[in-house]
Amino acid sequence: MAVKWIKVAPYIENGFAAQGRVERASIVDAAYDDAADDDVVDTLDALGSRVFNSVEDARQFLASQGLLED
Repeated sequence: MAVKWIKVAPYIENGFAAQGRVERASIVDAAYDDAADDDVVDTLDALGSRVFNSVEDARQFLASQGLLED
């Protein structure tokens, strides 16, 4: 199910701010720690083993996979 960007953005933005890149493992762990809903965790998990060099790159990837609501 597609989720709103505003629900996943904080995890991606915080991960980028802490590491200078977006890595799935750290942001999924943060979402679990915050008890984020399953759709948010599943969306973040879809980043897979990819490493993104910007928040926008991660957003574009998730959108291209149909995981973000317009």
